[in-house]
Amino acid sequence: MGRGFESLLRHQVLQSSTIAGVHCRAPQPLNPVFRLLTHLPFPVQRALLGWIAFWVRVCGWRRGLLDDHLGRCLSDLSPAGRDQVARDFYRYLGDLVAEILYADRIGLADLEARVRLDNPEAVQSQLDSGKRVMILAAHHCNWEWLLLRCSNAFREPLFAAYKPATVASGDRALKRMRTRFGATLVPAKQIVQELIERRGTVRLLALVADQSPSVSNEQQSWLPFFGQETAFFRGPGWIAAKMGYTVLLAAMRRERPGYYAVRFVPLALAGQVKDPDDVLRAYARELEAHVRAHPAEYFWAYKRWKREKRLYDK
Repeated sequence: MGRGFESLLRHQVLQSSTIAGVHCRAPQPLNPVFRLLTHLPFPVQRALLGWIAFWVRVCGWRRGLLDDHLGRCLSDLSPAGRDQVARDFYRYLGDLVAEILYADRIGLADLEARVRLDNPEAVQSQLDSGKRVMILAAHHCNWEWLLLRCSNAFREPLFAAYKPATVASGDRALKRMRTRFGATLVPAKQIVQELIERRGTVRLLALVADQSPSVSNEQQSWLPFFGQETAFFRGPGWIAAKMGYTVLLAAMRRERPGYYAVRFVPLALAGQVKDPDDVLRAYARELEAHVRAHPAEYFWAYKRWKREKRLYDK
């Protein structure tokens, strides 16, 4: 989540870290407010965080950034339509935070009931035929529950890239939560080296691919996304092209509060990727169409378009 989200809980619940590559704050196990929130029944958590999210909207937290992003990306909607998306986004924000807090203790049966996989065979059939599979996710709906759900949904261990927390206790808490159902986490900066060292034994890989690269990062490509040139990390495309992964987008949608469905959308077949950017183009195209269909659940408060393409950027 975005750095500004720290103010939502006034530095009481979260401490410096990342969730799936976007700067946020990780749980402080000894913080009394955090301990209270994590021990509340899930319905109570949702009600409390929903109330906080209401006041976040009233106080205008990141509303300027939100309006800018919605104006850029959903210009086909009327001002009233974009305002409704913003209202729905703030309302969903409370649910999302409650769900992430609940992720540390959700049971497997409850998780399976709350996150339905529409076509798991799209992944499993590729694995059964000996192919390697890369699942690309995004900051749309509940990416933390998505990771947990995919961790034991297939007959193959799941490896996932993540950005380690800057505080050791926070990093341990995040890793404990994300590996509860068998996933193996690898620091994002080490993922390519890890894949090389394991010599093809990693057959199921998950990445969140819509982060914004830093200006100093040389491994990025500028591609059309919501009608504007947008920077993407080249890693997913490079891995697919050089290591022979079949690539699918995990298109997650919310069916009702606390319940989701996931459809796996094929983006590229193993061995057929020639240009690494082709994978990213397909990802950006499919993700944009999915977000347009379900706009309120995309994390618009993240500074995705914080810089423009320079003349010498590729």
